[in-house]
Amino acid sequence: MPEDLLYIIGQVLGAVAVVLGFVTFQMKNTKGILAVQVVTALVFSAHYLLIGALTAAGLNFLAAIQCLCYYFRNKRGSKNLVVPILFTVLVVVTSILTWDAWYSSFIMVGLVINSIALTFADAQKIRYAMFIKSPCCLVYNVLAGSGGGTVYECASLISSVIGIVKNARKDKENGEV
Repeated sequence: MPEDLLYIIGQVLGAVAVVLGFVTFQMKNTKGILAVQVVTALVFSAHYLLIGALTAAGLNFLAAIQCLCYYFRNKRGSKNLVVPILFTVLVVVTSILTWDAWYSSFIMVGLVINSIALTFADAQKIRYAMFIKSPCCLVYNVLAGSGGGTVYECASLISSVIGIVKNARKDKENGEV
């Protein structure tokens, strides 16, 4: 297959991942967020691989595994820090082994934050963490030439705001605030 065609397919996969990412933060609970993030991360991993952004490809594949671990973890939000520490170390090691350029540090930092955020049992706290993670990943995506990644991080920020507002209103109506 010609290299240009692979790049185009990669960008199309990025667009698919954007749609999945928007759905992620509309989920009502942590398990829903994690389930959609697994698929989103796998689609993004293929996207980045096809456009030649190896750091992001490796980190998104790792993120899919991480989301699966947290999905099946019995006590998310527990005091057990072994899993989050393990994935934080794996993010740093994977970033170093697949280093694209100086801007790989941005996606590394963003996904370290994501590793920590996934330990939260509260879906709202995960959404708040996206306010730090997404700008870091946005810088990487712009510099790596990922249209889908750039749009995804913008959509992720917007979707997080919508989810936060929607769930805050619901909590207020239910007297949980």
